Amino acid sequence: MRMKKLLILSAAVLGAVACSNTYEVKTAPEKAIGFGTWTETLTKAREQGSNDFTNGDDFAVYGFKVNSSTNTIVFDDVTVSTTDGNSWKYSPVRYWDPSATSYTFYAVSPASVGTAGTVNPETGEMTSASITFAGNDNDILVADKTTVNKTDGSGNFNNYGKVKMVFNHVVSLVDVKVKKAPTLHDATVTVTALSLDNIENNGVMTVSADYNKSTTATPAGANGPVATWSTDTKASYGPANGVEPITVSESSPITIAEDTTFPGSGESYTPGASTPLINSLVVKPQTFSTAKDPAASQKLTITYKISVTGGGENTYTGSVWLADFDKIDDTDQEDTKVAAWEAGKHYVFYLTLGANSINFTASINPWAEVINGYNYLLN
Repeated sequence: MRMKKLLILSAAVLGAVACSNTYEVKTAPEKAIGFGTWTETLTKAREQGSNDFTNGDDFAVYGFKVNSSTNTIVFDDVTVSTTDGNSWKYSPVRYWDPSATSYTFYAVSPASVGTAGTVNPETGEMTSASITFAGNDNDILVADKTTVNKTDGSGNFNNYGKVKMVFNHVVSLVDVKVKKAPTLHDATVTVTALSLDNIENNGVMTVSADYNKSTTATPAGANGPVATWSTDTKASYGPANGVEPITVSESSPITIAEDTTFPGSGESYTPGASTPLINSLVVKPQTFSTAKDPAASQKLTITYKISVTGGGENTYTGSVWLADFDKIDDTDQEDTKVAAWEAGKHYVFYLTLGANSINFTASINPWAEVINGYNYLLN
């Protein structure tokens, strides 16, 4: 029995912004600072069952204005929320200061990540509280550093338009799919258990003051957050832990689809039919251990059955190191390996179940001839 392991990887990019009003007691003609919503496709994990901001979403905003080279904090741990994904509110409202030369903003979503941690409103440096990942959590987003300069002689900022914050994923998203090889065409394959084991599930997020990481949302690239995670505890995740939970058990097995095109060739090959076993799992970014330590290295464990009409049923359990998944869906494991789950990326792991049937041939040894035979004379 041979199992083929494959990883495909795609960057899941996200952009978002928000709309709202602001404070800093000024005269009536002055304009409120608002946050305008700008949204690219969000992962399914941002809000369970949706790709967009929706009722209950929020972010915490931080920032300062500059007057004569002096920084004055304007936003510090202010929660901005929405009830429809488009209109954003916060209180008390701040207003643009015509005497300022620029404003700089930072943000993190959900707002609780900022309010439970520490954020420097002048640099955007962040240190979260310890975060434990259940697997079906909302995504965690950190916005690009956003600076709004005075744009004309009348003292307007951005024509008093909404401040467009662009958010980036700082966690990873993982799917696991299982398929059977054509060698099992005449067999029914069912999975009764699957788990990702020894997975780092807890840590503290730190965002540096550099904000120099390129992102797809900002191709010029100098304003993206640089986030890192500490390592704490480890846990296992199963099909029920994804944002879209799947039930798999001995009493509720899942029948696995056949990939009739396996094996593939080259990185451009797209795997054929497969069956989702873990769907949209939100995980902490982490580097995979290559030590192959059963108690510590990240691995996938699966229990499955192969049955053939009239031939009975056999049960198998196998484990695969995540560090051994490679980028080409063929019959060897000699291609580029996956080394980590990186922030902002969506990973799809394909596990191909294969088997070599026990076949028989038959032949008969030729008769052994006895030279000249045996003789007896009966008188």
